[in-house]
Amino acid sequence: MKRRSFLAGAGLAGIAAAAMPAPAIAQGKRQLKMVTTWPKNYPGLGVSAERLAKRIGEMTDGQIEIKV
Repeated sequence: MKRRSFLAGAGLAGIAAAAMPAPAIAQGKRQLKMVTTWPKNYPGLGVSAERLAKRIGEMTDGQIEIKV
């Protein structure tokens, strides 16, 4: 009896896994626009926004592009 209930549970788990949506990797590239109150090349604050946008692009392999 245990074997039968295990197989039924495994079958239901397989069906549920197949019905799940595709991962976010399958989606297209996203372009976002970051708004700041500082000029683009302002020492410290403006440069940090540029650095953050670049690092997000690197970490997502170009899937998310942020324009400052």
